[in-house]
This record gives sequence, C-alpha cells and structure tokens, in this order.
Amino acid sequence: MTGPRRDETRRAATEGTMFSTALRKIHRLSRRLWVRVTLISALAFVALGAAKLFGPMIPEGLSEVIGADALNRLLDIISTSMLAVTTFSLTVMVSVHQSASSRWTPRAHRMLLADTTTQTVLATFIGAYIYSLAAIILLSTPYYGEKEIVTLYISTLLVLVLIVFVILRWIMHLQAFGSLVDTTVRIERRAQQAFKARMERPCLGGHALDPGEIPGAARPLRADRTAYVQAIYEDSLQAAAEEHDGRIYLVAPVGRFVHEGETIAHLLGGNEEMDEAARAAIHMGELRTDEQDPRFALIMLSEIGSKALSAGINDPGTAIDVIGRIGRVIGSYRDEIAHGREKAIHDRLWVVPLDPHDLMQDGFGAMARDGAAQVEVLISMLKTLEALGRHPDAAIARAARDMAHEALSRGRAALDFEPDRDRLARAAPEMATRR
Repeated sequence: MTGPRRDETRRAATEGTMFSTALRKIHRLSRRLWVRVTLISALAFVALGAAKLFGPMIPEGLSEVIGADALNRLLDIISTSMLAVTTFSLTVMVSVHQSASSRWTPRAHRMLLADTTTQTVLATFIGAYIYSLAAIILLSTPYYGEKEIVTLYISTLLVLVLIVFVILRWIMHLQAFGSLVDTTVRIERRAQQAFKARMERPCLGGHALDPGEIPGAARPLRADRTAYVQAIYEDSLQAAAEEHDGRIYLVAPVGRFVHEGETIAHLLGGNEEMDEAARAAIHMGELRTDEQDPRFALIMLSEIGSKALSAGINDPGTAIDVIGRIGRVIGSYRDEIAHGREKAIHDRLWVVPLDPHDLMQDGFGAMARDGAAQVEVLISMLKTLEALGRHPDAAIARAARDMAHEALSRGRAALDFEPDRDRLARAAPEMATRR
C-alpha cells in the first residue's frame, strides 16, 4: 500500500473510531433524565416557532370554524394539570425506587433510574408544562395574530393527544414497574445484553492478556483517582496505539475498583500524548455500572436471591427463580481466549478475559452460603450447576463442578435434619461428589 493511500486509510479508521466512541458517549448521556427533559422541552419551543412560521398559510375565517377561541382555556388546563401530574409521577418514581432498593437490592435503584419509559413520560409532562407556559406568554404579545392562533391551537391539540397517549402508557407501565418479577427480568436482560456484547467482541476486540506476557519495558499507566473502571473505549485505545506505534496492556478490567496511583494499564512505545489518550479512553466513576461489566449484573441477581433467603424475608421461591436466571446468563458464555483469536480486531490491545470461576462465585457463591440450610434451594442450584457442567466450554464446565462441590459441602455441614441430608445426597450430581 502506497504512502498516501495508507495515510488515507488510517485517517478514515481514526474518523470511524471517533464516531464510534462519540455514539457510545451519546448513548450513555441519553440515559439521564435531564437530557430527555431538555430535548422534549426544546421540541416545545420548536412547536411554538412552527406555529408562527405556518401562520400565514392559514385561510381567513378558519379560527371561528374550528373553535380556536378555546385555546387559552386549553393552555390553562395543560399548565395546571401537568404540574400536578409531574409531581405525582415523581412521587411514584421515588417510592418505587426506594421500595426496590430496600426489598430487592440497593443496586436495582440505578437500573430502574435508567428506565427509558419513565424518563420519557416525565420529560413529556415537563415539556408540555413548559409549552403551555410559553404559549400563554406569547399569546399576550402582538406577535401572534388570528392566523398564528389557529396553528397554535392545532399544535396544542396534538400536544393533548400526546399527553393522553403518554398517560395511558404510564398507567400500563406502573402495573409491574419495580415489582420483583419486573426487576429481575430487567437485570437478567441487562446481563444477557452485556454477555452478548462481550461474546461478540471477546476481550473487547483485543487479545487475551496473560500477566506474564507484559513486556518488561512497558511503563505503567496509573489511576489519577480512586474509583471504579466504568467503561473502556477500546476503539480509541486502538487508535491511540496505532497513531504512536505502541501497545496497550489493560490490567484493570471494567468493574475493577482501583485506588489513586494503582496501575490500570501498561503501555509500550509512544510518549506522554499516548498516555493521555489512553487515560481519556478509560472512563472512571464513583459507582459500578453494567455497561461493559457482565459480572455486575450477575452480582445484582445474586443479591436478590441472597436477600430472599434472609430470615426476615424467607422466600426460597425467589432464590430458586434467580438461580435459573443466573444459569441462563452464564450459559451464554464462550471461551474468550479461543474466540478472541478468531475475532480480534484490535491488534495493539490486550485485555484481561473473564474468569469462569469468578462468574460462578458472582452468581452462586452468596446463595450457596445463605441457602446452605434450605435443601430445596441447594437442590435447585445443584441441578443448574449440573446443566452448566455439560457446557461446551471446558472452563465453564470445570468451574460449575467446583461450585457444585462447594454448595454440596456447605449443605452437608448446615443440614441437621437427616431426611433433608438424604434428599440432598440423592439430588447431588455425580460431578459434585467426585469432581
């Protein structure tokens, strides 16, 4: 490839990388409530501007035909009712979040906070309220004549239709919002999405990192704050490494809690500009997120099951349901090391792969401990682990056998009632007794 063509290819790849990173950042930003409120409020002003723009196209006398004189009354109703509805909806949202946090797991609060339906409903109510206030103010000015009032009346009717639709959607959404089933389904779905994304890009599209492979000449990149690694923009890391002809070895995966000064990556080649570019591509924050962290969603599911086994709740049925969900999630795992060789697209990036034993501990460890004295929970867990023991990936199968042996050992130590011990022994898979 000639020099100009190589430069053009590299420039196109860099632009694609910047676009991909920008899309991910926009997606993260779009899941915040204030962003949707701002966007829909801006649409309210767009509607008011459109009413002024299309006003001259309205024929004379149409105002009396369609009853545009009722505009002021409609705007008063919208401004009054939307303020009350918004306050009520916020109260409901806070109550649901507090209930889910106290009854299921505190981490569920952030999952529900990112609910797009709730955000859109609240943003619509606030946007309609702002629209009505702005329209009332504009009607008191000389800028809106009879024709503009007609267009404003039509847009107000459209806003009313939107409000009715959103209210109906909100009522249907509240029927299950924040319930146990709704919360576990949401967390399982997020876990499935995180695992799917990870399996499509094993090791974030880079090579599987073995700590022994890090060159001795590589320099450490240290964390500038104490926080969680929330997201890694692997495309930007690859682009930075290509630009400076370097290599990047990530030793702190997404979800790791690092202290200020702790090494998060090793860099080979490049200079300070590459260090700063790599640091900018590793997003850190105070709270752990599930964006690129499949383990975090597993931990949330496990917390729900473990809390259900507490003496105050005593709900083994929920724990059994969660065990099945965790089994489905982990069942989608594929060996990152083998698949990474086939799907590696970032030749200058090395990432720590997921550890199957960590996944088993995240999913089943707490419930194996807290449910050791409940034979029905142990039997359900052993059956799920037996199925995972037949997983096509040898590492997952081995980790499932180890977890089954741990759960069985805990049960034998905790169960005092002889018939329960016999039931457990009959249900225990052979892999758990022999390993």
